[in-house]
Formats: sequence, C-alpha cells, structure tokens
Amino acid sequence: MVKQSEKAQLILSRKQALNSGLVIERKVWRVAISKQYPQGVKYRLVLVDPNSHVVILLYDNHWPKGPHVHWTGQERKYKYLGLETLLNEFLQECEVEERRYHEDKKNSD
Repeated sequence: MVKQSEKAQLILSRKQALNSGLVIERKVWRVAISKQYPQGVKYRLVLVDPNSHVVILLYDNHWPKGPHVHWTGQERKYKYLGLETLLNEFLQECEVEERRYHEDKKNSD
C-alpha cells in the first residue's frame, strides 16, 4: 500500500506496435488509496493511430470522473473489478476496435 504522502509508483509501462500499425500504450501507477483513487491505482490505457493521432479507445480513471472509457467520440462508465480484469477487458476491446477502425477507414477511402 502507498502512504498518502508517497508519490505514485509506476507499476506497468508498456507500448506495443500492432501489425495493423496501431499502437497500444498501457500505464498503471500504484497510488495512495483516497477519495480520488479508492482502488489505489491510477491508469491510462490507450489504442491510438500514431499517423493521424486519432485515439480509438481510452480507459482511464482520472478525478473526478473515476473509471471510464472513451471510444469513437463517446464516453461510458467502467466498473473496475481489479487490475487483471481491467487489462484483459481493455485488450479484448482493442481487438474489436482495431478491426472496426480499419473497416471504417477502408470504407471511407
């Protein structure tokens, strides 16, 4: 556990280029349990097109919104059930959104 006075500790930092050209970046910090971060973690998980800088999918939990997801110009709440579940659900949704993004791009050309 991180004490209130301690700084956030980066516990995961991974950037991955996909065969499609899109990039997944995952960052997770252990933080003090607080009103802002009751789970004791802060995270930012993103699927992005590095050429156009389009953010396709973004999971984050910044204050005051708490856990939520951005995708295709929309936003929805996210129920945080633990770090492993978060990472698995994000990667599963990345697969779906990656296919959708490339289909939409192909259809608009």
